[in-house]
Amino acid sequence: MVWEPRWRALARRFGGWRRKRKNNRDGSSGDVVDGALRIGDAATSGSGGSGGGSDGFDLGDAIIVIVLVFFALIAAAALFWWVLLPLLLIAIDLMIVLVLLVVTLVGRVLFRRPWTVEATAVNGERTIAEVVGWRAALRRRDELAESLRLGHRPVDVLTPAR
Repeated sequence: MVWEPRWRALARRFGGWRRKRKNNRDGSSGDVVDGALRIGDAATSGSGGSGGGSDGFDLGDAIIVIVLVFFALIAAAALFWWVLLPLLLIAIDLMIVLVLLVVTLVGRVLFRRPWTVEATAVNGERTIAEVVGWRAALRRRDELAESLRLGHRPVDVLTPAR
């Protein structure tokens, strides 16, 4: 059994030293563990692993990868800025409007706040009435419209506005 220091195993895992790779190409290995590791490295290098059996780092490939990653980041930032962020802001705006609508309707119904019903005659005279309840406000609107259509002055109005 041969004990190896930890740094040799780490160095072999991350590509190894140049001196070690030259020795492995010649086939001149002094101990049994190195021969076994060469067999393991050959098995993993064929399957795409990084066992240290490859010829090393290629700068041309790295530059191409860096440029592609750079352009991908620029494209992702542009997509976020001009598409995703506006859609997100529109969705947030719609949610705020819907929440305010629901809160307003619930407040009017629960707190019995009156609805303002307004009708305008043909001659331009406006009549305003405040009515409690949704259905009562709809009925009052219809009554005001009918009385103005017939030419009568509506009764029970708060203040005629001019």
